[in-house]
Amino acid sequence: MTIGERRPSLLFDNYEEVHQKSANSALKEVIEKNRLKIPYKPEELSIDDLDMMPLSTSFDKQMLLGSPMYLDPEEQEEKHSMVMEDYAKHGSHSSQPIPSDCSTLYLSDAIDGKESFEALTEIRVKYILASTQDSVSNIKYDLDKMFLYPKPLPKFWKFDKDKRLNENQPDSSDDEQVGGPVKPGYYFPSPTEDQYMRQEELGVPKRLGRVHYTGELFELDHFKEKFEAHKRKYRRRVTALDYSNLPTFQEFRDDFLTLAEIARCSPLSEIAQKRIKYLVNKFDLFQHLNCKAEILENKRVPLRDFYNSRKVDRDYLLSGCATQRQLSEFIWEKLNVEPHRVVHKTYRGEKLTLSQVFEYGSGPGDPMAIGLKVIDDEFLKWYRNVYLITSHLIPSADAEKVLTGKELRFYLLAKIFLEFDNYLDGEYLAEIFILYCVHTLEKSKYQLAQISVDFQFYHPNEGSWWEKFSRWIIKWKLVSHNIRWNVRLSRVFTKLFHLERVGNFQDYLDLIFDPLFENEKGNNIGLDFFLMNVGCLDLVVSSTDDYLWQDFADINAVPRDWSAKGDNPPISYYMYYIFAQLARLNSMRYKKNLSTICLRNDCSTLLNRTSQAGSDLNFTDQFESLICNFMLCDAGLLQAEAICDSTPLITYLFYLCQIPVIASPLSSVSSVASQTSQEEVFTLLGDTHKKATRDITKEEQSTYTTNPFMNMFKMGMKVSLSSKSVLFNSSYTMEPMIEEYSVAASIYLLNAADLCELSRTSVLCSSYEGFYKAHWIGVGVRRRTPFQVDNVGYVNKWYDREVDTSARHNVPNIRRNYRRETWNQEWAFIREQLGQ
Repeated sequence: MTIGERRPSLLFDNYEEVHQKSANSALKEVIEKNRLKIPYKPEELSIDDLDMMPLSTSFDKQMLLGSPMYLDPEEQEEKHSMVMEDYAKHGSHSSQPIPSDCSTLYLSDAIDGKESFEALTEIRVKYILASTQDSVSNIKYDLDKMFLYPKPLPKFWKFDKDKRLNENQPDSSDDEQVGGPVKPGYYFPSPTEDQYMRQEELGVPKRLGRVHYTGELFELDHFKEKFEAHKRKYRRRVTALDYSNLPTFQEFRDDFLTLAEIARCSPLSEIAQKRIKYLVNKFDLFQHLNCKAEILENKRVPLRDFYNSRKVDRDYLLSGCATQRQLSEFIWEKLNVEPHRVVHKTYRGEKLTLSQVFEYGSGPGDPMAIGLKVIDDEFLKWYRNVYLITSHLIPSADAEKVLTGKELRFYLLAKIFLEFDNYLDGEYLAEIFILYCVHTLEKSKYQLAQISVDFQFYHPNEGSWWEKFSRWIIKWKLVSHNIRWNVRLSRVFTKLFHLERVGNFQDYLDLIFDPLFENEKGNNIGLDFFLMNVGCLDLVVSSTDDYLWQDFADINAVPRDWSAKGDNPPISYYMYYIFAQLARLNSMRYKKNLSTICLRNDCSTLLNRTSQAGSDLNFTDQFESLICNFMLCDAGLLQAEAICDSTPLITYLFYLCQIPVIASPLSSVSSVASQTSQEEVFTLLGDTHKKATRDITKEEQSTYTTNPFMNMFKMGMKVSLSSKSVLFNSSYTMEPMIEEYSVAASIYLLNAADLCELSRTSVLCSSYEGFYKAHWIGVGVRRRTPFQVDNVGYVNKWYDREVDTSARHNVPNIRRNYRRETWNQEWAFIREQLGQ
């Protein structure tokens, strides 16, 4: 190039030639000609060519991730597509408009060359079916072969009209009363059956002397007779399961790492985030367009609304089944009525009366002057942060040796009133449970609960927890149509190891499962009754779990070789081997035509704990819990709030697979955490002399409005509400479940259709038998008619048994059609827009 000669410029040259041609038709010809013929290199472009540089913008990225609206694949065939991989590599693209089609988005040989989301669901299906957790394999969902005890109550049964439960009820021949004229149908049993005879005729004294409930009429001998007859009728299944096909730990490990790698994929996470936002906004638009139609459809069901629709609390803790005021009033009454009753025997053999318990840490004067403040905030804080994670999980007579003063009184109160294994054989806890839980649920009729109880690790010489707890249930007749049970397992291997109760992780598993395996070979009728009512086995992952490792053991070591100086195994290690033991138990129960048990897990609230599942991993143990839940748990997740703290792809996967999740907004916002500091109060009042300061090193306190529950509900996840532990919720009513729904309705402005949908979801995802689900919401696992279908966990399909089931749950068909169509459209987007 000579001096004074200008370098070729695309902008100037094209401009010159274009102005030499006057015809508009020549414009496109010149541009195409120069684009093809003028050779140039990026370094040879002059500065006036920068306007033509293809710069990527946020709009281009948005279009690349997909349009916020669902796109017809036929319309997309006419458009050009662009590979996201090229976009990430070059950071630029041509000036052509970028379509929203991402048809080339594959995973690079991640899962045997298959595409992403379909392969992920196949992993989940493999593990759920291998452990017999699916609803089709569970006999309690088979309406022809299931065994129900006690038999269902009459269809129009009411607590106030039942002559057995109301001493002052006049003896009339009302058709709604049990003992009236016999009506046809499964609901109306014969009045001559033992379990439906009057209490006076049975000669059974009133239990615990306070209130009536249906469990008073329970008789173990009658259950044994009916249960043995059922087992003789359905001895063994013809088709048996092959337990040896259970995936090995190494196979689980490979699937786990593959799933974790995919879940952290940045392009997929961006797509998931976009789709989640789209689903939330789409529901808002749906509400604006169809709210009046839903109201009209609700009004067409005159005899069904939210209050008389069944609602199931799927995680109601036995350790917190009474409110602070209820527990204080109960203890105060016992202290006044029977102060000289012996309630505890110390490790020295000394017997303490109830009044003597209050002498510890009460100071001078009358110990009974404590009044109704016996359960104060100080006790609740100690009970939650000390007792529940130590002496409650690992009972020991040595615990009270090191306690003095007020702490000793707290310990004795918890042991006497909130434990089932004590000097009184758990009488006080049984009475509290009946008075404030069972009786309340049965009077409301439409409120039900799955009671979660902690598995306690006794010394092997002290007996099995399963036998102790089932004996407690049978002795105090804690039986009701309105309750089922869950069993919570805690990660206390380190504590057990240091107490020399276990020598390796296999001993930990044996403490839990060996009594169950032995019972399948033996005949403990009390334990059989309890297991028949157990729906879920829960692994609790808490921030109080032992975390630091002293000896980095081999992650692939079998449980018999895992001692590691007492170091706690990773969450995935816990989950797999509990899953494997449960699969073995379910296989044994499946062959004997007994109900099977599902698995759930919890997540830690801490976001700063790195996963210990391997040295090459760089994600948190909360993320690890979510991956394990997706793979192994058919009953879903116990703590829905943790999903939104993880990657958007995890949330999107839980939606695509319709995995049940439980949200407890009131429980997640405790009274202590929600208190406003003094500086913040002055700031809110406009006082400029004092300014609010926030320590950025501390975790920001959660509030009800920031709870992700509402966004999960809007996007269509299978979310249900739970009261969890009302002892710490500052509950102000006698019905904590209704209070949970009422607060949500007030804050989030939920309408009748929203509340009914939440209650229906709680029943659909609960562990109640198929007979109750068929009656309450009209669904079954057998497809006999081409009616609507609900997908739960991607493995279970529940089909409507009628053309229109809205009369049973009052969820508008408009809402159900919207949920089904939106879910199908999302999968269509996954399969067609993403090339799957």
